[in-house]
Amino acid sequence: MKARAKRASVVRAGRVLRIAERTMSRPTAPYREGAVIAWVRAFAAQNSHLVLRSDPHGNLELRRRGVRRTATPLVLAAHMDHPGFRALRCTRLPGRRGFAVSALFLGGVRGAFFAGGRARFYIGAGEDEARTVAARVLRARPDPKSGTLRVRLEARSTVPRGSFGVWDLPAFRRSRRDPDLLETRAADDLAGVAAILAVLECVERIDPARRVDLRALFTRAEEVGFVGAIAAARGGRLPAGARIVAIEASKALPHAPQGAGPILRVGDRTSVFDDGLTRWLARVAAELAGARGNRFAWQRRLMDGGTCESTAYQLYGYRSAALCVPLGNYHNMSERGRIAMESIRLSDLVGLVRFFEGMIQRDADCPRAGAADPLRTRLERRFRRGARDLARDPSR
Repeated sequence: MKARAKRASVVRAGRVLRIAERTMSRPTAPYREGAVIAWVRAFAAQNSHLVLRSDPHGNLELRRRGVRRTATPLVLAAHMDHPGFRALRCTRLPGRRGFAVSALFLGGVRGAFFAGGRARFYIGAGEDEARTVAARVLRARPDPKSGTLRVRLEARSTVPRGSFGVWDLPAFRRSRRDPDLLETRAADDLAGVAAILAVLECVERIDPARRVDLRALFTRAEEVGFVGAIAAARGGRLPAGARIVAIEASKALPHAPQGAGPILRVGDRTSVFDDGLTRWLARVAAELAGARGNRFAWQRRLMDGGTCESTAYQLYGYRSAALCVPLGNYHNMSERGRIAMESIRLSDLVGLVRFFEGMIQRDADCPRAGAADPLRTRLERRFRRGARDLARDPSR
């Protein structure tokens, strides 16, 4: 990658924060992403340089208007759901004012966290303006048929079958003690959605010549087995040569702390990702950081706390890589053994958007499938220099 003159970033922390708040405040659960979908549609309508379309499964794709479509688009992907409840049955409690609610919990939260936890169910079609009903968890047990947890709750009023619920936590707040700390009901993966929207908002200033075929893919029902991502991969709407970078909020680990910058995720619990694409991302980050490493903080880690959509895309034949921000209280499970708000660092999120900016600016340097790999080219030069010495080596 050729050395470049320093370029001022167009990414603004205040704007990233506002988009993050608008996005992460939305209630969501697997198969019940309507409030997030409505917000993404509204965002697209407010930005005339973007074109939105959906597939038959409700996944959303955002493209740049007036940009030539290519066979190798750069696709930033994030999922719109978060673990949540689905009501199955509601009956009046005998001799009491409340109601007993039987529900499934969709998503990975350990059963030990449920007792005494508080939930809020959304009643009605429009999740943004729907009536809500508070409920308290009585117990949670594995469901032998579905493999998920069956939860019994006590609610103040009736909860119709099919209503979805979320943990009854504040939707979003910025810590007063630590302004860099953002706490939210669902950072996984609405933080990824927010970061992608933030770069899409300013992409015309990053790439005014409109050379880069940048797209966003927002998927559904990731928490229950990558359902939306697999539907997108099987649907054939993305070119076979698409370069997909899955964006996540991934469980912070001792070697991958919050506040140390966004993470180039070389793999997850299940697989490792495309080597050439990952090395290109590393070169982008290294150039952003500069020789002294003081202009851009980033990390390169194996994030094996979970499995992300890059694994699914890769299994269906796409070149895939991944980026993430370190996540506190993964899936709302706190170290105290209680349900709590998830957290991310604003500096990590802004850094992630700056990472996207660098990728757009350096898109032409990304080796396409079948093209000469820059690393192999360098190794070939070294080999040619060393082969002469091998030939002259008298020890043979």
